[in-house]
This record gives sequence, C-alpha cells and structure tokens, in this order.
Amino acid sequence: MSIDTLEGLFVYKLRQQYYAERQLVETLDELATSATNGRLHRSFADHRDETRAQIERLEDVFATLGIDAETREAPILDAIDAQRRGFEAQIDDEDLLDLVYLTTGLMIERVEMSTYEGLSLLATELELGEEVHQPLEANYDEEQSAHGEIDTLAAASEMKSLWERLTPS
Repeated sequence: MSIDTLEGLFVYKLRQQYYAERQLVETLDELATSATNGRLHRSFADHRDETRAQIERLEDVFATLGIDAETREAPILDAIDAQRRGFEAQIDDEDLLDLVYLTTGLMIERVEMSTYEGLSLLATELELGEEVHQPLEANYDEEQSAHGEIDTLAAASEMKSLWERLTPS
C-alpha cells in the first residue's frame, strides 16, 4: 500500500493504533495476571479496562470518518511485547519480573502517548473537527495518566526495596 496523502497517513496510523489497542488488551491482561506486586497488578488491570474504552473511541473515529475500522500492524509495540516475553523465558525471580513488567508498561505508555500526539497533530492539519479530536485527546489523557501511575509506582517504597535488593553492592 502506498501512502501519498496526509489523509492516507492519518488513516494508516489510526489503524496502527487500533491494532495496538486491541493487542494491548491481551498484553495488559497478561501483565496483570503475571505481576506479583499488588499495586502493579491493579494498575495493569485498570488500564486494560480503560483500553477497551479506548478501542470504542477509535471505532467512533472510524465511523465519523466513514471508513472501516481495520488494523495495521504496529511493529514497535510488537517488539516491546516480544522483548517482555524474552525476559520471561530467561528470568525466574518474581521481583525481577515485576520490574520487567513495570519498565515494559512505561515503554508502552510512552509509545502510545507519542502516537496519540501524532494523530492529533495530523487531525489538526486535516481540520477533522472535534468528533475526531475529542476521542483522540481522551485516549491520550488516559495514556498519560497510566504512565504517571506506573511512574509513581516505580518510585514507591515497595519498588525501591526491589531495586535495592536486585542492585549489586
């Protein structure tokens, strides 16, 4: 597929984000199930539920634009998930795995925030209106909040003690 217009780029990137959000429901469910830290587990479970609402918002954007809600692979998020799975195959320590999950969550949220910023920029240039901007901004706000929550958890005393235990003297 050749992309030769700003609109074509927007639709392609929107479909990539639709793919990513759909994949992330499963990934976040796996992270929530695998995390042994209670706060980390809840954070991933809550964001999984938010992600379902984000998918619905993206479907609303597709409907507003009058195009099919199709997916396009998002290689960067697939790579982050593959990296997590690789670590799971090599690490037996539950605390160390929780730190892998925490850093994975931070990476995912950063990528998603950047993607929504880019989509919003393209939507502005294309003058797509509030029916498109509002759902994208709502998703961005939730991604920003999820990143902040994971970042706060990384600084929490319970995670600090894990960092200390796992850092060589």
